Amino acid sequence: MKNMQKIFKGKIFIITLVILLICPSFTVRAEERVFHKDDDLVIVIDPGHGGTDTGTQGGRIQERFMNLITAQALAARLNMYEGVTVYMTRSDNDTTVSLTDRAKFAESVDADFIFSIHYNACVLHDRFGIETYTSRVAPYNAYGYQFGDLLMRKYSELYGIFPRGVKTRKGLRTDGDYYTIISASIYREIPAVIIEHCFADGEVDAEHTMSDDQFRSYGETDADAIAEFFGLKSSLLGIDYTGYSDLLCYADPSSFNDATYEDRSAPETVSIKVTSVDQFNNTVNIHVEGSDSDGMMLYYALSTDGGWTWENPVPWPGADALTGTYDQGFDLSLSFESGDRPNIVIKGYNRYDGYTKSNQITFIDRFNSNEIPLYREG
Repeated sequence: MKNMQKIFKGKIFIITLVILLICPSFTVRAEERVFHKDDDLVIVIDPGHGGTDTGTQGGRIQERFMNLITAQALAARLNMYEGVTVYMTRSDNDTTVSLTDRAKFAESVDADFIFSIHYNACVLHDRFGIETYTSRVAPYNAYGYQFGDLLMRKYSELYGIFPRGVKTRKGLRTDGDYYTIISASIYREIPAVIIEHCFADGEVDAEHTMSDDQFRSYGETDADAIAEFFGLKSSLLGIDYTGYSDLLCYADPSSFNDATYEDRSAPETVSIKVTSVDQFNNTVNIHVEGSDSDGMMLYYALSTDGGWTWENPVPWPGADALTGTYDQGFDLSLSFESGDRPNIVIKGYNRYDGYTKSNQITFIDRFNSNEIPLYREG
């Protein structure tokens, strides 16, 4: 019998060696899952806000309605996967549930993970993109980072929604979390993440928040991302994530992951300089540079009247919030009307919306076809 076992093991070794030699790509795997659960999962879906807490008012409908539509679609699809039990912290829009009570409810059903569903807004109504918040505490930091990265890659590919990154926010204690749904859950040793699907109050993301069907679609995408994160399968849907995933990034569950670092300082430098002026076509070509050593550049905004008014921010070239990379510099071509006398300045923003203004390019003369207008670079 022992000889038969040796022969069998030898054959397995030879077969494996042949596969590796013929198909070297077979050895290329995505990263391992950082969250491990052998038996049935218990997932709590938390539709943010509700009742007297309406959430943002900036979109087509109040955020509490958007959140519930997405959460209900998420729960319905996630229930189609095997080996998972799904609960919701609220099932209507008239119920007010405190953030701590949501975490207590998750504890009462022995939850393994909480996903809090939200839509975003900002004071100037000019931001756009999807972001997720995770805990600052290990190993929960790694769980949220790996899930959030996977989710945003799906949203970028499926909907073209700009990824703003996986983030953390400090609480009153230096090692604590700011958001109560996260801190109250971590206190009960339950991982939690906040999903801010897109900005409901801005022009750029307006196309992504026009109908209930879109909100439902996001819920279904969330469900598939959750299933992929945990390695679930669904015979009903014909989906099997029990193998490895191409979308999983590396995360270290034993320590804080640098990609989630909270960068509340502004970028160190943003500068602009003229590279050429065409007086016949009234164009100015400028070179823009920016740096943020403890974070990254994410957006830039342009003003041509010295900063009195600003165009809406656009992505900084090369900005990838999932890898923390960006182009240090880029070229910009600006067109003007005859008679214009622009004063050009740029704002460079990082992932946490801190910004730095550039120097100013001031045109002393107005544009005309007779000569290149005089300008100075401040």
